[in-house]
Amino acid sequence: MALKEPVFPPRLLDCYRKLEKIELPAAVVALDGAAVASWDGKSPLLESAPPLIDPDRFIAVAQQVFDLLAAHLPEMEKDLQCLGKKLPAGTAARAGLVHALISRDARAVTFMQDYGEIAPDVFGFAFSHVLRIFLGAYARRLQAEVDFARWGRGSCPVCGSKPIFSRLDRTGRRFLYCGLCGTEWRFVRAACPFCGNTAPEKLGFYLFEKGVYRVYVCNGCRGYLKTLDERAADHAVPNLFWEDIKTVPLDMTVLRLGFVNKSFAI
Repeated sequence: MALKEPVFPPRLLDCYRKLEKIELPAAVVALDGAAVASWDGKSPLLESAPPLIDPDRFIAVAQQVFDLLAAHLPEMEKDLQCLGKKLPAGTAARAGLVHALISRDARAVTFMQDYGEIAPDVFGFAFSHVLRIFLGAYARRLQAEVDFARWGRGSCPVCGSKPIFSRLDRTGRRFLYCGLCGTEWRFVRAACPFCGNTAPEKLGFYLFEKGVYRVYVCNGCRGYLKTLDERAADHAVPNLFWEDIKTVPLDMTVLRLGFVNKSFAI
C-alpha cells in the first residue's frame, strides 16, 4: 500500500520546523552527575536524576513557543496569548512550575497566575511543546553518560513515555523512539512494547511502501506502532520525529482497523 500525502497542514509543519530550530545553551539544562552515575536501571532517569533547569530560561522559551504556536494556529491564538500572560513572574513560582511539569504533577497549573481561568487542554498542549525542547536537551546530555542497553522495557528509559515510533536498523535490530524527549532504545522485536505480550498468535504487522514502513500491531491490547525498516529504505540516519509526521496516513489506516495509539494513552 502506498502512502498518501500527509494530512498535517503546511502552517503546522512550518511551525514544527521553527520549533526544531530552538537551541538551548548547555548551562540551561544540567545533570546531577552523582544521581546519573547511581542510576540502577529500574525506573526512568527523570524520576531518579531529573534535569537541573534554569527556571527563568524555561519561562523565556515557553513564551517563545507560545508565540510560535499562536502565529501558526489562529484558532488557538487568543488562548495561547492568554496563557503567556499568566506565566509566573516570581523565581519560586517559576521553579515550582518547572519541577511540577517535569514530575508530571497535575498541580503544575497552580503555579500560573490566575490559573482558574486556564483551559487544561490548552495548558497541556502548549507545555508539551516546551517540555519536548528541554527534555530533548536533557536526553542528549544523558546519551554520553548512560548505557541504556540494560533497560529493555517498552517505555522510555529517560522520561518513561510510551514509544511513538520505531525503526529496524540494517541488521534487523529494533529501536523504539520517544516522541517527548527523542530518546531511542533497543527493544526485542517479538513483543508488544505497550503490554509486554509475546504470544506469536496475537502479534503481527502490516507492510506499506514496499516494506519501507511497517505497522506492528498487538491483538492483546490493540496497540500499534509505526516502524521504519532501514533495510528497505534509503534513509541512512532517519529523523524519526519527521518520519512520524510523514506517516500520519498510516495512523488513519490502522485506527480504522480498530487499533489504538497507545503513545497518547494515560
